[in-house]
Amino acid sequence: MDLSRIFIQNMKKWRKVAGLSQKELAEKCGTGHSYIRQLESGVGYPSFAFIGKIAEALEIEPYQLLYNESMQSGQSARAKHIASIQKKLVDTVTDDIQAAFDEL
Repeated sequence: MDLSRIFIQNMKKWRKVAGLSQKELAEKCGTGHSYIRQLESGVGYPSFAFIGKIAEALEIEPYQLLYNESMQSGQSARAKHIASIQKKLVDTVTDDIQAAFDEL
């Protein structure tokens, strides 16, 4: 897991969701536009305190900047697959029980 890549993707995503340019985000964080540009290009890495400032400026929780959505979506796909199999099993058993009662 490349945490820096996850951070960069999330920072860009949440900045765009907030409708902010890099310059506007920099102003809200009390830093220069070039620093935000460096963070989003992977040249620089923020301190934990600055991650908090970014999250506050974007009106999100700090963990959302480090959350790996692709892992969650992978788990969701697996959970959906398991649920699909369970439904097929339940349907099959239900059909078998109904057929047995119909024969009585």
